[in-house]
Amino acid sequence: MTNITIDDALINEVITVSQYQNAQEAVSNILADYLQQHKKQASITELLAMPAVANIDFNPPRLTNFYPADFS
Repeated sequence: MTNITIDDALINEVITVSQYQNAQEAVSNILADYLQQHKKQASITELLAMPAVANIDFNPPRLTNFYPADFS
């Protein structure tokens, strides 16, 4: 869990340079923005994982016209 410390000076500074009218609005919007920016992004393995199709049987046909490469 992440602790976020916001003191009165910071809140007053945010209210001064922003469109917020009061401290409650400023704090709730600051926290919402912070949480949205730092929300866990899915890793590439999570994005590519397909657990719903893990149990599908895959039996590809055998190659019948296969000739090995000649490297000579």
